[in-house]
Amino acid sequence: MSQMRFFFFILAVALQLAAAAQVFAADTVESLIAAARKEDELTFVAGAQTFGGRKGLAELEAAFNKRFGLKMRINFAAGPDMNARAARHITEIKSGRKASSDIFLGSQSHQALMHVEKTLENVNYAGLFPWVTKEMEIYPNEAVLVYTSPNGIVYNVNLVPKDKAPKSYLDLIDPRLSPAWAGKLAIPPYVAWLAELSLNWGQEKVKDFARKLVAISGGRLRYSEEERIVSGEFPVMANLGDALGAMWTWQAKGAPIMAVPGTTPINTDYFQLSVPKNVAHPNLAKLFVGFMATKEAQAVLQKHESRSSHLVEGTLMQKYLKDNRVQVQEPKQSIDYYLKGETDEGLQFKAELAKILKQ
Repeated sequence: MSQMRFFFFILAVALQLAAAAQVFAADTVESLIAAARKEDELTFVAGAQTFGGRKGLAELEAAFNKRFGLKMRINFAAGPDMNARAARHITEIKSGRKASSDIFLGSQSHQALMHVEKTLENVNYAGLFPWVTKEMEIYPNEAVLVYTSPNGIVYNVNLVPKDKAPKSYLDLIDPRLSPAWAGKLAIPPYVAWLAELSLNWGQEKVKDFARKLVAISGGRLRYSEEERIVSGEFPVMANLGDALGAMWTWQAKGAPIMAVPGTTPINTDYFQLSVPKNVAHPNLAKLFVGFMATKEAQAVLQKHESRSSHLVEGTLMQKYLKDNRVQVQEPKQSIDYYLKGETDEGLQFKAELAKILKQ
């Protein structure tokens, strides 16, 4: 390479690096706060009880304004499920319309939909906010972890003897233990938790497990129906998406419910906040995403939902995982699974699981 060509090559690389640095350096917390003063509200569309519903959101609003010296209000509206909201945002952004929500809450599977379509703002959250670490950016420069939801088994301690209580998914089909719940086992009617289990077990082992599980089942329960375990209608539920959060919520009411990880590392949903492109209030949105990783925001989530991030020091989730030496699934493992999309093999596997669950 000639000296002149080498000079232009170095110059081009330097310009690219400078441009990239400018994108991330454009915002500081101070500049975001100053710009956010011109944005009087944060529009948020999510499930009706998200972050504790309107009561929890009011507390978050007050804590946010106190931390940043602002007077914003949260304009909240209940909306469809996370998949539908992601699809809506993608359609809005690609058609040039304003996004209907300034922030998007979703697990790694939902954020993957937005990531693949390149519909999320790139923000150096860890560089902006001292309390945000790169590990919290499950999708780097796109989303920040708000709460960690490990999957697991839940059971009624009044109906399952302590020496027979399941400690793993495989215990559910162990003939030495299963007579305690055979014919009365509740199974969630979803394929996703079994499909994700294949990341640890492989497809054939999961299909064999599913067949044996169905053979001793007594009914199907959605993830919102764990009160039927509490009531004693079913002694055990094979899997609950937010098992620990449900356990803490019900135990606070005196309910005889226990949750245990089904496998190690435990299948985990990482719920994150991100900022879609083309939002009406981008500065408030970025501030709010960072704010939700603060200790005061986490305290509100714990109070109203028994949920928190395992990466924020002192939270209920962080303490539980540490004290019980529970290892959560590496986010990258499940992210790679979702980013690969729906291959023919994956679709066939899910179709087989769906057929098994219908038996």
